[in-house]
Amino acid sequence: MSLREPSADELERVIAGLYDAALQPGLWPGWQASAARVLGSHTALAAMQDTRTGEVDLLGMHNFNPQAVALYGEYYHKHDLWAQRALARPMTALRSADLCSDEEFARSEIYNELGKPYNDGAFHFVGAVLQVEGHVGSFGFQNPRAAGPFQKRHAEAVQLLVPHLARAMRMRIRLRQAEADRATMLSVLDMVAHGVALVTREARLVHANQAAWALLGKKDGVSLDAKGLFAAAKPGETAALRRLIDECTVPAGGGGVARLTRPSGKRPFEVLVAPLGARGRDDTSHRAVAMVFLRDPEAKPRPVPALLRELYRLTPGEARLAADLLADRSLLEIAEARRLSRETLRTQLKALFLKTGTNRQSELIGFLATGLAVVLRDGGAGGSG
Repeated sequence: MSLREPSADELERVIAGLYDAALQPGLWPGWQASAARVLGSHTALAAMQDTRTGEVDLLGMHNFNPQAVALYGEYYHKHDLWAQRALARPMTALRSADLCSDEEFARSEIYNELGKPYNDGAFHFVGAVLQVEGHVGSFGFQNPRAAGPFQKRHAEAVQLLVPHLARAMRMRIRLRQAEADRATMLSVLDMVAHGVALVTREARLVHANQAAWALLGKKDGVSLDAKGLFAAAKPGETAALRRLIDECTVPAGGGGVARLTRPSGKRPFEVLVAPLGARGRDDTSHRAVAMVFLRDPEAKPRPVPALLRELYRLTPGEARLAADLLADRSLLEIAEARRLSRETLRTQLKALFLKTGTNRQSELIGFLATGLAVVLRDGGAGGSG
């Protein structure tokens, strides 16, 4: 590529494309390519590193050998003359000539073992190192030795990009944090034993936890129709359910409850619809506006054994007895299945009464069925017991 002076119009287009890439990470490689064309560079690379965790976010690369990028991340970043020296002058566009002589770089490990064999002899550099919100960003453009060094006008062009690169970094950092927070929130829903689904105003599914997917998969009273909308077995119940969801967008609305008939003849599903987030009908066609809680009355409470042991200081045998009782098994059935005497089970049952403050088996089951040990899905909670 020939080294030429970028025009003002070209730089404006590069800046506009930069913000698009910040919002849509898949556009970074295209932005790298367009910026490289404007600056007349053969290769380009953009990356960020979280200084607290060491995690590297490769934003995009142009004409870079992927193996070279991997080797750089594994080893050569510690021996990068350009990056190490540029770090002492953050937020400043620099050329390789500002950081080291051609002779010094020609003798360097990174050039001879990485740049020359993998990246068409990347020798000349212009770019900047940025420090933003606990992250270090490296934005560089490279050319082979034969192309000649970048000129001051190229560094001046990159300097015009620096404040925009910093804003783009900040946007990327905050978007990644928002993505991480969203993933954490959704993973919490998977810990809940009851079915929970997030839906749009039209009752289109946005997200469902594992318990909800299990219920939807049965197609016995609640399912998704061909358009991906929540539906009941009977048209009238479907209309009522969708009405409750739609009302969650009305300032005075508050969702409600419903029972959905099951073709199998089992007891109806119990449904609670609750508003989610800000109310209002604007821009609600794609975002979730309501949470739909699904409860199967036929399902027996399944406590998390570790929580039972920790909450009530139970022995493993006592916790197992409590779980069996919640599953509606009789002492005789439990004794036969576990090959224990009824006396042993009675001793464990008395211990359960004492440790839970209950006096009768029915009271014990009711107490445990509404406790924290059955709120979470088995496998969704930790425990040291």
